[in-house]
Amino acid sequence: MTAEVKNLEPGLPALLPETTQTMDTLMAAEVIKKALQLAVDQDELCLQEQITITEIPSSPFGEELRAADFEKRFNALGLEGVHIDEVGNVIGTRPGTGPEPRAKLVIAAHLDTVFAKDSNFKVRKEGNCYYAPSIGDDSRGLAALLQVIRMFQELKIETLGDIIFVANVGEEGEGDLRGVKHLFRDPNVDVDAFISIDWADPSDAIVGATGSLRYRVHFDGPGGHSYLGFGQPSAIHALMRTSETLADLEVPAEPKTTYTVGVIRGGTTVNSIAAHASMDIDMRSTDNTSLLALRDKVMSCFDKAADAENQHWGVTDEANKVKVTVEKIGDRPAGQQPYESPVCQSIRAGLLALGLPLHKYVSTSGDHNVPLSMGIPALAMGGGGRNWKMHTLEEGYEHKDAYQGPQLTFLMACSMVGVKDLTSGILKKRCTCQK
Repeated sequence: MTAEVKNLEPGLPALLPETTQTMDTLMAAEVIKKALQLAVDQDELCLQEQITITEIPSSPFGEELRAADFEKRFNALGLEGVHIDEVGNVIGTRPGTGPEPRAKLVIAAHLDTVFAKDSNFKVRKEGNCYYAPSIGDDSRGLAALLQVIRMFQELKIETLGDIIFVANVGEEGEGDLRGVKHLFRDPNVDVDAFISIDWADPSDAIVGATGSLRYRVHFDGPGGHSYLGFGQPSAIHALMRTSETLADLEVPAEPKTTYTVGVIRGGTTVNSIAAHASMDIDMRSTDNTSLLALRDKVMSCFDKAADAENQHWGVTDEANKVKVTVEKIGDRPAGQQPYESPVCQSIRAGLLALGLPLHKYVSTSGDHNVPLSMGIPALAMGGGGRNWKMHTLEEGYEHKDAYQGPQLTFLMACSMVGVKDLTSGILKKRCTCQK
């Protein structure tokens, strides 16, 4: 336990005895040892798949080429029920052998990138480092996903619970988690835990979901000539009046709650009263209640700003007033879970078993937000190696000890859904009484 305490945030409690016993049992089994070695032996194959995946364009809302590639890969690996769903997620299942109702674990990695389709995705190699847009986020996650499937399939390891493998769309930016939202749209969805492989470093455990709300706020008025039309309300001036509220808005430090106006647009020429202006505002918190309270504070200032602009010029005719419309452009729900959650337990136990440190145990935003907000155990983790400058054209990836990512994911899956003749697994079936 010394290595665990050394690398964790102060106060992180000890693992549950069931978790420790389950992982010890797995690590002593020959078939598990063979699977871990297979990840080492196929490390170069996994890297080549990562490079191939990177060079397939997968722009926001344009993931079709990578999806088609993954449909073929899932079929070739022998997953059952392989298909592409209505929004573009690629889904394949590895059924368990335990009695129904069986625990069901989703392991996912996202297909989309933040880059335009015509970007240069050709991978450049310099020593043990590789450079290309999306080489780490999330081509490494996708390659690790394939490697985990091979570890189960080639050694014919029979799990008790089902494992559902997903290459999903829409994780990045204005994709707004649309792939995973679709996956969990049914409020009674029969999934018991969720793992997202979403970058490289396996020592980072993202166990909480930072929620975010994003809006594009439009101000529209009659516009006019800056001199001849003077006295008409200005859309830009109305937008500027929001600063009186936004600049001094107080938010709680705990739970951490933040906001920022990230983009402002508007106007046409220097000698025109602006007929249109807009701002994009991002609000975040690890707590949904705090996030919604912030939203209510922020939203109230926009109509007040427009009213102030109209009143300043004495405008009462509705046709000549500046008006506000609000467009939601992002909605990522927040969620937290206890230390006893099976995904939190399994990643810590897996890192200890592999002799790896736990660098981070934090909250961020990603595909895991959706299940966590529904009370389903979920986390995001790395697929192996190290990467930097994510979301830039200079993104880099170092292929060092990269096999550790698939090893960790594999151990987590085994410890949760159980392995025939070894362990029953720590993941329990969620209540299905509402179905």
